Amino acid sequence: MTNDSTAVPKWITIYLWVTFFITLGASLTGYFKPDALLGTWEALPAAGALSLAGPLGLFVSRNMATAAVTLFGLLKKNADMIKIILILRIVSDGLDLVNNLIAGNMPVAIMGGIMCLVEIFAFTKIKS
Repeated sequence: MTNDSTAVPKWITIYLWVTFFITLGASLTGYFKPDALLGTWEALPAAGALSLAGPLGLFVSRNMATAAVTLFGLLKKNADMIKIILILRIVSDGLDLVNNLIAGNMPVAIMGGIMCLVEIFAFTKIKS
């Protein structure tokens, strides 16, 4: 793998930095102040909803792993690594779209769908 950053358009790098900070922020907020992040979640009163052993833990783990991989890839400035980040995000945001459509949470479903489309488009623009 070469260290060729010229094959990655600048807008993709900016998009991934923005999503890195959003993902990292959501992870840290979920870990340290979950009620601030999930205060309107219908399942909040359920026993164990804010437990790190339950749904909150899965959310924090997934987002922290995504943030770590994104940071690593962005610092490497490698087109193939950026493609791997985009595949991770396409799958993650695509599942967010599907899961939230099923749950009837349209704002999050729309956000996941838009992000997924941006990431698919970005993937096709990387020359490696």
